[in-house]
Amino acid sequence: MQGGVHLLSGLVLASLNKKKDYKLGAVSGAIFPDIDIFITGLVYLIAGETAAMEIHRSFTHSLFMVFLFTAILIGVYFIPKIKQIENFNLLHFAIGFGIGMFVHVMLDTLYLSYVLLFWPFSAQEISFVIVPVAAFSEIQLRLLQVTDFYTDIFFFYIPILFIAFKKNLHKIIRIPFLIYILADFAVITFFMFNAFTSPVDYNQFVINLYKPGVFFLLISVFSPFLFREVINDFKFKTRDIVIIVSLFIFSQFLFWLAIF
Repeated sequence: MQGGVHLLSGLVLASLNKKKDYKLGAVSGAIFPDIDIFITGLVYLIAGETAAMEIHRSFTHSLFMVFLFTAILIGVYFIPKIKQIENFNLLHFAIGFGIGMFVHVMLDTLYLSYVLLFWPFSAQEISFVIVPVAAFSEIQLRLLQVTDFYTDIFFFYIPILFIAFKKNLHKIIRIPFLIYILADFAVITFFMFNAFTSPVDYNQFVINLYKPGVFFLLISVFSPFLFREVINDFKFKTRDIVIIVSLFIFSQFLFWLAIF
């Protein structure tokens, strides 16, 4: 699933619980499995493209890693000095983080390709995708890769920044982050036009896109912590959640319909 959708799912999860640290955990956990993209980049530099392509949606998208990270965080919580930290409950954070990771993994089973859900015990590729990657043309795949980064901006950054201004929170980072959003939008828009004109093949186009994209992903991973006060107070009304889910399902239906 696209990055902004994962972050949005974290916000929906955050709305289902009143505990502040659970909210932060849910949003950060909802984007965390894509940390494997950083590892993919390192493997690409060391071992080449073929080895790198086997990393994404593998170990960090498994139920084992969901359990492991959640268990580690819960275990750390029971260290006396950690447990006594004021204004932060690591146990609540860990529960939210685990749920966020789990939802991320399950959403990815529905989008384009597979995940190694039972890694390291099985290499079986688990997918519930209706329309597989093979059904898309190269230009459609390029556009999907590019629009992935747009979703971070429209589904997460803009709503969070709007709330920060509205509630007068995070005064120091609001303007710098707004500048970052504009720069992010400009770079992605360049690649949007480049998707139609670039003479390189699809794999090289993706590699070029992810050179700035890895930095954009890094910001998406840390952004819940940058806007922690907003996340702590975040609340969708039940009506809002129903509308968001309905619009998302409808938009995906139109998208699948459009490719045939």
